[in-house]
Amino acid sequence: MTKRRNMNNSLFLDLFEHIARMKTSNSKDIAYAMTPLKILSWCTGVWPLQIYNAFAFIRYIFSISMLLLMIAILNAEVYFDRSNAEANLDVFMITVCGILAVSKVTCFRVYSSKLILNFSSAVKDYSELNDEEKRTIMRRHAYMSRIACASLIGVSNFCAVIFTLLPVLLKNNAENNATEKVKYPFPSTHVVARLKLPDSLNAIIFFTEYLMLMITSVGNIGSDGFFSGIVFHLCGQAEILKMQFSRVVDEGRRTAENIHSLIKRHEYLLELSGMLNETISSVLIMQLLASCILIATCGFQFILALHEANIVMVIKTFFILSTWMIQLFAYSYVGNYLRYQMDDIGNSVYKCDWYRLPTNTSKGIIFVILKARQPVHLMAGKFFAVNLESFMSIVKTSISYLSVLRVMINV
Repeated sequence: MTKRRNMNNSLFLDLFEHIARMKTSNSKDIAYAMTPLKILSWCTGVWPLQIYNAFAFIRYIFSISMLLLMIAILNAEVYFDRSNAEANLDVFMITVCGILAVSKVTCFRVYSSKLILNFSSAVKDYSELNDEEKRTIMRRHAYMSRIACASLIGVSNFCAVIFTLLPVLLKNNAENNATEKVKYPFPSTHVVARLKLPDSLNAIIFFTEYLMLMITSVGNIGSDGFFSGIVFHLCGQAEILKMQFSRVVDEGRRTAENIHSLIKRHEYLLELSGMLNETISSVLIMQLLASCILIATCGFQFILALHEANIVMVIKTFFILSTWMIQLFAYSYVGNYLRYQMDDIGNSVYKCDWYRLPTNTSKGIIFVILKARQPVHLMAGKFFAVNLESFMSIVKTSISYLSVLRVMINV
């Protein structure tokens, strides 16, 4: 515990130096890796390398307030009108997304110290780059992070746009009398009517609800991309460590000192992965449960829309279902990739010529192999590993629920 506390204190002392270096440096590598993550987290007030002042707290409070207000409006709408099943399904789905967004943003704010340590370490890694091969590895993982962020944010924002444009499309459909009352991006017609607001404020209400959907998108799926980015960086460091272990014996000079530093580096990476697990563990169990239920629910809504030949609803539910699948796959892939990279450190250590080392030095190699045999997972609730196997398990469970719901159509 004392050793870990000393490491944390030294990182906190170096934090402001790393932040200043990132702000004044012209390093394209740092900007390439960190800019998308900063965009996703700055607006909600959880960017780890920010100055935690009143302005950052106001951004956080504003995001949480808008999300809680949206959830309150949706629940009030269901209370005023329970007869519209389609609207109730939308209320349920958006409410779950809002709760997940509140949980993720709050979790990143509460556990900000653990994220600060990971991000300050990442900035230090980039500022100490002195090898082209290492730079290539880090650049490749930064590219993977950008692809993950772009995919998640792109599909979530597209869904927010669909929710916003859908009332306009349905309003122009004179044949569908049941949906003529829908005027806003998410179900809120009865709540707005109870407030007796003038018609001149309709545009402001419309824009405010669209803003709520965007904040939900950034807080929920944007947080996924933000978290995936730092995990990809950790995986890149693990790959660099594997390369260093495989070459340490051939370097010849000061082999014992080099191996000792690599062993310390391995312990440090395990420490960082543990911090990331502690940050996201409680939210992941909610995410997996919500994904399982909503994939089945959206699939059922998709089948109903096909049965009724409702093209607009088919397109809407298809993209919503795709969003949930991509979100679940992103966590599963990142968790699986982290496990693979950490496990492979033990294999790279074993394959090096450790038998040529002195006895005292080779003992350290054995400890690295023993530690590498303990799998490093993203854990949901500290008891459910998030990887590709769990992804397939959740999809199978959702399809099983969907097959039961599908029987209701033929009854």
